[in-house]
Amino acid sequence: KLKISNIFYSIQGEGKFIGTPSIFVRFFDCNLSCNFCDDLDHKKGYSEYSFDELLKTIANYPSKHLIITGGEPTIYELNSFIEFLQSKGYFVAIETNGYRFENVSKADWITYSPKNWDEIKCDGFSEIKFIVNSSSKVEKILNLQTQKQIYIQPQNHMDTPNMENMQFCIEFVQNNPHLKLSPQLHKLLEIE
Repeated sequence: KLKISNIFYSIQGEGKFIGTPSIFVRFFDCNLSCNFCDDLDHKKGYSEYSFDELLKTIANYPSKHLIITGGEPTIYELNSFIEFLQSKGYFVAIETNGYRFENVSKADWITYSPKNWDEIKCDGFSEIKFIVNSSSKVEKILNLQTQKQIYIQPQNHMDTPNMENMQFCIEFVQNNPHLKLSPQLHKLLEIE
């Protein structure tokens, strides 16, 4: 059984697929406790779903773009679940801190958001996203050698943008055009 904190339908607000109508499946629990975590639902409890029960729930939404998030989904071995969803026509994207890439290696897309910038992994993902505030040591991002797209996401408040961090990130990206801004569009639009 899958431990799911919540399932909802919204617009992807981050990364390559920004603006894409997406089904979000939020898994319970995380291996970290970041002080800037912007969604604490993953700690509040969960419902258990079989693969078929979850499929029945998500089939109510018109999109076939599904995002597995958390908490931290890679604390679970999810490859068989991912393949099940893919066999039903879903594009499966993962949002992870990189705890165990091997647990989601079958995904169509993996967004890696490292929280320890001193130990950044070099492979196992499709794009990399850094959560940045105005006091972040951004030189670590500039020293990163990768062919993957690097996204800069302002560290926002729980439900609203932090405009000081947003402005800092805009200027950082403008000064380093190999980077892209990932503004959390859903917070700017005030949607889930």
